[in-house]
Formats: sequence, C-alpha cells, structure tokens
Amino acid sequence: MLAFFLEFGNDEVYYWTYAQHLQWNYFDHPPMVALLVRLGTFNLFFHNELFVRAGSIICAAINTWLVFLIAKKIKDERAGWFAALLYTSSFYCSIIAGTFILPDSPQVLFWMLSILLMIKIIDVNASAVTQSKFLLLLGATIGLCIMSKVHGVFLWFGFGVYILLYDRKFFAYPALYISIVITAIIVSPILTWNIHNHFITYSFHESRVGFFDKKLDWDSFLQQVLGSIAYNNPINFILYAIGIVGIIKYKNFVQANYRRLLLWLGFPLIIVLLFMSLFNETLPHWSGPAYMALLILTAVYFSSKNQNNSKTPKGILAANYLLLFVAIAGIIVIRYLPVQLGNKEERILGDGDVTLDMSGWEDFSAKFYSLYNADVKQGLMKENAFIISDKWFPAANLDYYIANPFHFNFFAAGKLTDIHNYAWLNKTRTSLQKGDDAYFIFPTNYYGAPKKELLDHFEKTDSATTIPQFRSGIHVRDFVIVRLHNYKGGLPEDGILNTN
Repeated sequence: MLAFFLEFGNDEVYYWTYAQHLQWNYFDHPPMVALLVRLGTFNLFFHNELFVRAGSIICAAINTWLVFLIAKKIKDERAGWFAALLYTSSFYCSIIAGTFILPDSPQVLFWMLSILLMIKIIDVNASAVTQSKFLLLLGATIGLCIMSKVHGVFLWFGFGVYILLYDRKFFAYPALYISIVITAIIVSPILTWNIHNHFITYSFHESRVGFFDKKLDWDSFLQQVLGSIAYNNPINFILYAIGIVGIIKYKNFVQANYRRLLLWLGFPLIIVLLFMSLFNETLPHWSGPAYMALLILTAVYFSSKNQNNSKTPKGILAANYLLLFVAIAGIIVIRYLPVQLGNKEERILGDGDVTLDMSGWEDFSAKFYSLYNADVKQGLMKENAFIISDKWFPAANLDYYIANPFHFNFFAAGKLTDIHNYAWLNKTRTSLQKGDDAYFIFPTNYYGAPKKELLDHFEKTDSATTIPQFRSGIHVRDFVIVRLHNYKGGLPEDGILNTN
C-alpha cells in the first residue's frame, strides 16, 4: 500500500538515478541499490513507484523468513515466530529498508544472510567441512553487503572479534582467509572506482563523519538516540532492552556462542554511531542493521521466558498494531491532510513540511507539461527545451516525474557536493547546445532560485511563473518555473560549477 500510494521521497528518487547509468560505485554509495532498481523495474521497463520499490519489498519478504530461520536455529520455532513479528513491526525493517528503495534494502538482506551463515558456522555440532563451506559463502554475502553499504564491514569486525575472543580454532581454517579474500575481491570495484575519481566518496563521507577539530553536538546525539528509538518502533526498543538484559541475566536461555556472537554483531556499530553523533549530524537509520542481532536475542528471550504460555506477548502484538496504524495514518496525512504544516511565507511556502517530499510531483508534472505546450505554441519557448536544476533534490524528482516520462532533456549544474551523481550522469546524456532554451524549476519548500553562475550562460531570463500545489483544498506550496533563453555555451560537460 505504501509503495503504491506514496510518491518518492528525495533519497529514493535520487537512487533511481543510479539505475539510469550503472557504475561500479557512485558518489554517495556502492552500486547494489541500482541493481535492485533494475531488477524491480525489469531493466527500467516499468516507470512506476511500485516497481521501483519492488526489490525492496522482495528483500523484506525474504528477510522475514531469514530472521525466522535464525531464531529457530538458535532456540525454537516460537522464537522464530516472535523474531518475524519483531522484524515486521520495526519501522526500519518494514518501511525504511523494506518498502522505500534505499541502499539499506539490499544491505539488510545480505546482513541477515551473513548472520544466518555465522550461526551455522559456530554451531558446535557442525563438521569442519560444513563450517568451511559456510565460511566461503560468508565471504560472498559480506562482500555483497558492503557493495550495498559500507556498514557491512562491521560484520567482519563482529565475527572477527568473536573468533579472537571465544573460538580461535577458526584461525586454523584456510577457508577463513579465503573468505576474506572473496570479500576483498567483491568489494574491489569500490576502490578501483574511487582511484579513478580521486577518492571522492571517501572525502565526501569524511566531511560528514569526521570528528577532528569539531565541538560536541548534543543535539545531534539526541537526534541519533531518539531517531533510533523511533525507527525501531518505540515499543520494540523497550522490548529489546528487556530482552538483552534478560539474556545477559539468564544465560541459560541461549547458548553462549550464539549470545556472544550476536552481541558483537549489534553493539559495535551502535556505539560507533553514537560516538560519531557527538561531533556530526548522523542519520538514525545508519545503525538500523545493528539492531537485527538485538531483535533476534529479544525473540529468543521471550520464547524462553514464556515456555508455558502459547500466546504471543502483548508487547510484540502492540508493536505490530502501532506500525499498522502509522502506515495507514501516514498515507492519509501525506495525501489528504487539509492543513498547512510548513512555513507560510510566500517565498518559502511549505518549508519544513516533510510530508510534501512524497506528494504533489505527479500532479505538478501534468500541469507543467501543459504549460510547456502552451509556451511552445505561443512562441515563449523553443521546442525540446531542457529542464535544469542545481541540486540533487529536486533534480531527481524533476528527472523522474517530468523529464523521463515526457522525454525532456535534463541537466544538473552546480557544485559537486550539490549535484552528486549528476556529475557523472550528465556526461551520458544529451548536452545543451548554443541557442537552446531551458526551464529552471524548484519547489518553495526547498527554495533555490538559479544562481548567477548558471544564469550567465543564457542570454535572457524571464520572470518566474508558479504552479501551486493544493492538498484537500489547502495551498501547501508552489513550484517555481524560470524560463532561460538562448544558451550561450560554456557549461562543463559534467555540470560542475564553482558557485557561492
């Protein structure tokens, strides 16, 4: 329902641009999400939110089964059932990574597969041959996890610490070292791409997560803490706390090897991100995969604690009811809420209203196309006019909802840190030619009038036209359209400008 009824958020539609031109790595992330979009859309045959998000939904379905298998393997079938319910009730698992198309979508799939393999590897009843086979597979799944999002390196860290502290026999297994090599081979394209692109991915992310010469930022820390609670589902977070304390207190509820491994797969990433948030603005979903291990231990705890009670714990049921309520309420609020939530100033109308990120673009695209046809008919604009933007959002929204379906040429021009993947995508597309006209478009909730460095490349600029967006009869924001005439040339092929 969410995938079908809601338009794309800014991040989602941006990741759709990855799939337009496949690379071994991208400015922001590794390439797996691009392949997932290609899979869901049948190689871009279908242009629809549901199909673009289909890969994410498929991954979430598989993950629900995997988490069941893991908890069943550790404890029993009822623990598996509880784990599946906890997974489903997590906003991160079911909606953020399980409905929206993000790098987290394939990341969680390979994260869960890696945990399942680790559980099988450390099984005290498994033979050395079986353990070696699973070790080789583990190298592949961790490699693919890192190719989804670099957080996957924490899988090797957690597993490595577990081996070092509790199960050193694996150091004698040649398969362990071959597995590490397999991971290195799979992720090597990330390094190769960055070598050819001056390590731009690392320098970009270093500016986001570095902590040298930075002051403590308690607001960011609080955002990370509260965001993690909200994304996991507040009820789940309480259950996790009860479950982890219970598992540590009643050690006989789960075998020591499983308990130790899962704790090392969970807490390191959580602790690192909490530390980073003291100096940088971090995003709560970055720690999402770490809670998978805590989720499994929680399911095992409640299964062990209630052996004589066949009913599902009320807390787990309540968490699922809360997710269902929020999902339905979210659709209603985003599509139909008759209230102006954002800034009411005309110039930045709607600023701060996050619900606008997933509504209004489809309707605007049809209205803009009518305006374009009228402009051409009246001689106000030339045929085959370009659409131009100077930031990755709303560039990706304009690209998906207008340029792609109505066959407009699209170009993004601005600082590299503003246009991101478009610096590479521009070079694969039709270039502006001298004399071309273009539309510069932006929504008022992300006010961004065209900068002088861009306008100087055109002979004439008309005054802006606006197309209003209404929600249930309430004026919630405007789309601003600036007509640019007679391109003079001079824009770089990649669109990177030195702007202020």
